[in-house]
Amino acid sequence: MPLKANYDFLFVGKDDNSFLENYSYDQYDKHGEKSGEIFITLEIQNNPANSEEIGEAVFSTFQEEFFNRVEEEPYERFENSLKLVNDVLDKFKSEKVSGYVGNLNIVIAALVGDTLYITQSGDSEAYLIRKKFVSSVTEGLYEENGVKVFSNIANGALEEGDKVLISSTRLLRYISKTDLGRIMMNDDPAVCLAELRDAVSTEMLGKVGLTAIATQNVADAVVEGGDEMGEESLQETLLDTSSSADKVVSTPFGAEKKSTFSKVLVKAGGVAKGAIGAAFKKTRERKMLKKARSPRDMRTKVSGVGSWFSNFKRGIFGSGFGGGKALLTIALVLIVLIGGVWVMYSKNVQKAEIDALDTKLIDVQNNISEAETKGQYDKEAAGQILEKAQTDAMEVLSSGHFREKASILLKQIEETRDSLDNVKRIEEPTLLADLTEKRSNISALGFVENNDRLFVFEYNALYELVLDQVQDPITIDEEETVIAATDFDDRDSIVFLTKSGKFIEYKEGTLSFMDSEDGAFHKGVAIEDWSNRIYLLDPDSNQLWRYTYKATQDRFGVADQYTSEGDLALAKDFGIDANVWFLNSDGVDKYYGGVKEDLIISKAPFNAFVDPVKMLTDENMVELYVLDSDGRILVFYKDENTGNLVYSNQYVIDGVGEIRDFTVDLNSGRMKVLTATSVYEFDL
Repeated sequence: MPLKANYDFLFVGKDDNSFLENYSYDQYDKHGEKSGEIFITLEIQNNPANSEEIGEAVFSTFQEEFFNRVEEEPYERFENSLKLVNDVLDKFKSEKVSGYVGNLNIVIAALVGDTLYITQSGDSEAYLIRKKFVSSVTEGLYEENGVKVFSNIANGALEEGDKVLISSTRLLRYISKTDLGRIMMNDDPAVCLAELRDAVSTEMLGKVGLTAIATQNVADAVVEGGDEMGEESLQETLLDTSSSADKVVSTPFGAEKKSTFSKVLVKAGGVAKGAIGAAFKKTRERKMLKKARSPRDMRTKVSGVGSWFSNFKRGIFGSGFGGGKALLTIALVLIVLIGGVWVMYSKNVQKAEIDALDTKLIDVQNNISEAETKGQYDKEAAGQILEKAQTDAMEVLSSGHFREKASILLKQIEETRDSLDNVKRIEEPTLLADLTEKRSNISALGFVENNDRLFVFEYNALYELVLDQVQDPITIDEEETVIAATDFDDRDSIVFLTKSGKFIEYKEGTLSFMDSEDGAFHKGVAIEDWSNRIYLLDPDSNQLWRYTYKATQDRFGVADQYTSEGDLALAKDFGIDANVWFLNSDGVDKYYGGVKEDLIISKAPFNAFVDPVKMLTDENMVELYVLDSDGRILVFYKDENTGNLVYSNQYVIDGVGEIRDFTVDLNSGRMKVLTATSVYEFDL
């Protein structure tokens, strides 16, 4: 029986600088029941430059293709539209040197008749709620290391009264299935979302996009027509306002069991070219047509010019030279001469411009050579030379002349910068461990070391790595959500920080909650140990809290403020080596004894930090390492004489996806990097 969607959108949580949007679209007024409805919930993290452009391209490409194929089977419509979206995203990736366009947490869904078609990427999820029972219908669809962003499609039949909840993140981290099922029982999606917001908003660190869909029979639904539908029926909620795959037979969803969605690989073949252009082609065509004349108009113009010229010629030469005809002849000759001079002048000017551009490219090549030499002893001056060379090369490229040569020189400029920055590209790091062998939906957060033992942790589990073997997971706690961890040398243990502001200790195979004289701990984003103290970074309070462990009382003392004059509101991570180093979006700050010190970074890299996320240093390291969102790990030496930092080199790790943490083994000279599902290793 055909179903109609009653739906609403909502954003929940604090802004975490990611791009979030919910989209919906239908063409019931044009195609009737064949139309169907599409829903896209999209989050793009760590790409502030063009995330909105990517989001709009994903929506417009899928929407246009899906509704241009209404005569096809719904599954084929969905699959073919998804192929074009994959091509669009591949195009964006190809424009990035690293191929990284941010973390894409996207759910694309279509309801046609009584069948839901759905796909997913990243941390986004969709849930089916039927009679209070909740099941994930997107589990296993996303392949993190897959060639395409969207690899699999699930589809299944809905029943009247079913609810579908789409989330840009893993919502079940913040609410139980039982509570979610209870909240979603109301038939009004807006009411469900409002109650859900109240239930999870205090637990969330960032902002989440939600779409709630309630199904009802078409006969009971009111389908609005007229001018509000069609091309203008896109419904959006703004921030803070309120291949041919084998055909799959749709199967009913399970109520109390895991979703019985069918799962199919989306093949790569048979996709039309120019997907990005297609998404915006119609607008451009309309603008061009407004300026064009019809063929008939053009013929009239040509005919008029020819007639005028014939009459002019007959008037001058038809009756000999006499009277004013001589003057007209002289005037005509002068016009021809002036026109010829002007043409020659224009050609000379154009030739001079081309010669100037050619000379400019020669200067660019010379500047590149000069920068390579000067960079050995004066990197700052070399950077200025390369900056001018890049500006000149871009000017030539924009002129339309010597485009190939200018492009080659621009690439040489980037290679020269890489050489002077001592960039080492790791194209094929060794896969040390596949964490999905122990848990298929693992989402690893970080490394933690203890007594030469290396562990990986996620929000509720701990995994030990023994050489290249992953041990069975140890559950940290059923209720708490872990966000950070540190080894606590004073007690020979590991201490976890939870989202609710609790400390959990893992010691000799036993997990237990820790206590303080305050009766509770502050909430924070990162922790580190130093001697018998645990330091907790709390940007919301603009503070670094110190907790001293009192062995005689078997608990921590009261929270102590580290600084009274610092600005830690934007700090993301920190490290301790007697000094305290803070990582923020602008770079690194250094404190000693709670007082901020002046810090200079010598031989700074040409490319500044891109949304840095992790820092690593300690008293045994002469280096300080910084991981940024472009998958780069930058290395700085700590100058003992001046107390400043000296840039050394950087590692760019390709082909592994988002890197969430890293660790350095100074003895073996190797570095390990962690993604959500895997551990990789390479030589320093």
